[in-house]
Amino acid sequence: MKGAFPRSPRTLLLAGIAFLVTVGVLFHFYVSPRTTVLPLELTRIQRLVSPSATYLDTATFRLHRGVPVQNTVAVYGDPRAGDDRTAVWVEFSSLDTRDGERVDYHERRTAFDRRTGLAVDCCGGYVDEDPGVRQSGLAFRLPAGAEPRSYPMFDPVLRREAPMRFEREETVEGLRTYRYTYAAGPVKTADLPGPVPGTSVGMPGEPRVAVARYTEITRTIWVEPESGLTVRTQERRRDTLRTPDQVERQVAFDADLTTSAAEVRAFADEAARFRRWILLTREWIPLACGLLAVVLAAVYRIGTRTRRSAAAQHQQQVPRHDLANAG
Repeated sequence: MKGAFPRSPRTLLLAGIAFLVTVGVLFHFYVSPRTTVLPLELTRIQRLVSPSATYLDTATFRLHRGVPVQNTVAVYGDPRAGDDRTAVWVEFSSLDTRDGERVDYHERRTAFDRRTGLAVDCCGGYVDEDPGVRQSGLAFRLPAGAEPRSYPMFDPVLRREAPMRFEREETVEGLRTYRYTYAAGPVKTADLPGPVPGTSVGMPGEPRVAVARYTEITRTIWVEPESGLTVRTQERRRDTLRTPDQVERQVAFDADLTTSAAEVRAFADEAARFRRWILLTREWIPLACGLLAVVLAAVYRIGTRTRRSAAAQHQQQVPRHDLANAG
């Protein structure tokens, strides 16, 4: 008489348990960590807009008020320059009026650690064609698994690191986000090419004076923590012209810029999809595999008990003389 639990199903159950455990471990410890590293190849464009800005035309030194402006920030990955640990991205930032007149422009190339997002000194990095600028702190964005704490953030306009502090949780487009803010400046960001007429900066008694541009920035970002993706940005920027005695002589730019509503929705959708994928690979698939493995283990245990019980009953039913003869 055969046992109540044939050997082949038992073998399949053991194989199934081993398979599920292996798949769960692979997704949690292998697939998920590789999903959350910052990519080598990337194309991402963000626009910050202001319906009413003040800016100084440095060609005519005419001050314009109430002008709509847009800051377009385009980031592209250079996959050939990166590797498993380091990525290299190039960023172009152009601040323009609605009529297409350029107010400011910045460009940088930055290498960074793909897991932490922190800048590293390699791979031909530069800021505005200056390779001597030391880029430190977070290069572009927070890493996946952002925490409610302070982070150092590199500002390419100010060319320095600024401490970005966590403020609170907020909901953006139905998505839970962390709100971070940093404020830096005023910092000298440029010398004007040559002396300017004194009348253009409120100094009629001086025929020509040397001035430099100083910039101060307060930036607030809303980040979906699982993905580390920024879904909204708000920036307060003020530029002034100062003479060598550090006195502010003229406003050069003044605006509150923010991500458009349409882009906020698009970025929130992207972050939500990324968040679901992270949770799927890190938690849901491993959990499902673990639960199925437990079920199969229970079935295996029940089958084993049934087989042993059937064997014991069979042994009890055999007459003693048969057992003796069998001996």
